[in-house]
Amino acid sequence: MNRKQSARILFVVVLAGPLSAAWAQTASKTGLKYDVKNEVKIKGVIEEVRDVPGSFEGTHLVVKTESKTVVVHAAPASFLKEMDTTFNKGEQVEVVGCKIADTAEEEILAREITVGQNTTTLRDDKGVPVWAGWKPSSK
Repeated sequence: MNRKQSARILFVVVLAGPLSAAWAQTASKTGLKYDVKNEVKIKGVIEEVRDVPGSFEGTHLVVKTESKTVVVHAAPASFLKEMDTTFNKGEQVEVVGCKIADTAEEEILAREITVGQNTTTLRDDKGVPVWAGWKPSSK
């Protein structure tokens, strides 16, 4: 190995450590994490559809079950629009998702939302959002 190759390898090693740490920190701040161990299924009626801006941005559904009201985090509004998916007040839904810890009201990250015979899959079986890596089309 010559000096030039050694310098390149050293350069890559020196940069790779800090960059991978920075990427890991960024990934950990990208939002709520899905916890398969806390997965639940609820059934109820949509009382409200909210488009929420900010750190937990996206379409949220307020679902009234037989015993409680639950806020369901669905997906980014622009992603749902591009998928031609809408949720409407008064619709009967079944939601599979995980409970979000430490929230004032009960909240769920949705993995699947079923309305009638139509099931919208929003996360894979490990909880990874289907929109991960998605970029809005330029329509």
